[in-house]
Amino acid sequence: MQSGWKFLRMGGAAVVIGILAFSPARAAAPSRESSPPSKSPIVYRYVVSQKRSRISLTFRGPLAVPYDAHFTVLKGELFLGSGGSFKGANGHIAIKSASLKSKKAEQQKMLLRNVLEASAYPDIELRVSSIKATGVPASREQRKREKDWRLTARGVLKLHGVEREIPLSFSMADTGTDLYIRGTGRLELSDFDMSRPTLLLLMPGSGDVVVRVRLVASPGVR
Repeated sequence: MQSGWKFLRMGGAAVVIGILAFSPARAAAPSRESSPPSKSPIVYRYVVSQKRSRISLTFRGPLAVPYDAHFTVLKGELFLGSGGSFKGANGHIAIKSASLKSKKAEQQKMLLRNVLEASAYPDIELRVSSIKATGVPASREQRKREKDWRLTARGVLKLHGVEREIPLSFSMADTGTDLYIRGTGRLELSDFDMSRPTLLLLMPGSGDVVVRVRLVASPGVR
């Protein structure tokens, strides 16, 4: 799929090289004592705060009139490695379609009924994996524990009963306690078999949707 959101990151790996001694007759078996058991990486779990997070949408209706809306019911969790390692990092976000809110009642009704078809497709899900940093983190001068990352990731978005793989890019600020994740991207309604927004004389609007993501996640119980 060509369209995409923008959102996260991770990367890192440890490589162990073993050196074997050989004799003319055969290779000597490595000693168990010389191979210390590998340690499982420490993984930290973060829980997305529903009250402090928001996923917003902007549709373009007839005559380019914008329809702004946001979801009020979402939950999610993120798993990150220790020491700034993103190896194996992943996340999951679940949204209730029917929780979409708009300032104008007629727009909200149209988006829920005609575009999202919330009664038939109540759940929206995003699974994130393959998180990588696009560079070294930027440290804030006065607060050494705070770091800002630019990340890319692979996402699988389930929307309107259709699953699509999408590329993700986003920023993540680590304050030493909470994570602040922000991203902006676009998706095409036709990629998810969704109708374009309409209003007034049922004139169709644009099939392009701008998605803005703001997530706040706090440490959770592993």
